[in-house]
Amino acid sequence: MPELSIGASSFVSALPRAIIGAFAGTVVFTLMMKFLAPEMIGHPMDIAAVLGTFTGLGTSGGMVMHFLLGTLGFAIGFVIVGPYLPGPDWLRGVIFMAAIWFLAGLIAMPVLRVGLFFGGAKEAIAALLGHVALGAILGMVARLPDRYIQQGPL
Repeated sequence: MPELSIGASSFVSALPRAIIGAFAGTVVFTLMMKFLAPEMIGHPMDIAAVLGTFTGLGTSGGMVMHFLLGTLGFAIGFVIVGPYLPGPDWLRGVIFMAAIWFLAGLIAMPVLRVGLFFGGAKEAIAALLGHVALGAILGMVARLPDRYIQQGPL
């Protein structure tokens, strides 16, 4: 039976670029939620404040959590999943982050007491645009190897 694999060496070599791309994408995402979201929905979308309030760590603690998840969590997840996604590098990142957006809207936002799909249609669209931008940057910078099928014993 064929086995899908990218190999440990590919993972380790791709991770630094993915971390850089995820960090840059998280910066862009954060700026979009602070400055672009108010133009779309009338108020900023402050994930740091939401995380800080939920955990009791305050906005500064929420910002640290936001950047750790965005930089390390998404980079590691993308290096694992990204090689199996279709398309060019940027599209792989967009697909990956669109899935993250869907899961965040369906699971994380209700848990954080924001509401299902970010609390409304306009908020969901603003968040999707931020996730798409983050994903495109992550994919372009990470430049993951293509997936391949490794033939196992027959």
